[in-house]
Amino acid sequence: MQAFKLNYIYDYEYDLVDLTIKNDFKYLKSIEICKGIILDFDENYCPVAIEMISASKILGIDKKFLVSPDINMSISVNDDLIKLEINFTFVDNKLEQDVSIKQNIANNYGIPSIETLLSTA
Repeated sequence: MQAFKLNYIYDYEYDLVDLTIKNDFKYLKSIEICKGIILDFDENYCPVAIEMISASKILGIDKKFLVSPDINMSISVNDDLIKLEINFTFVDNKLEQDVSIKQNIANNYGIPSIETLLSTA
């Protein structure tokens, strides 16, 4: 299993989350996991970035919480499925709140089996 640290950028005005691994990579392709969530792979079919369009709507939270959350993400690919799980942890008035996204899509893209952990912490 591979593990990577992520760079996190949130564009408040456009409500966009951009998570990209800190390592250098050569981009290969993007896959829309579900409406508004796009996963990028490098030339070795390793997941290297994810973009969330209208992130506050997808997560069902106020934009202010997206300024600096902790994020843990796992991506598992096998012959049949691409499985994505993202956990956002937000702190508001010393109360911690977790919001998770779990999505599975058919692996109709020829992505080889891989398991990857990505985090901002």
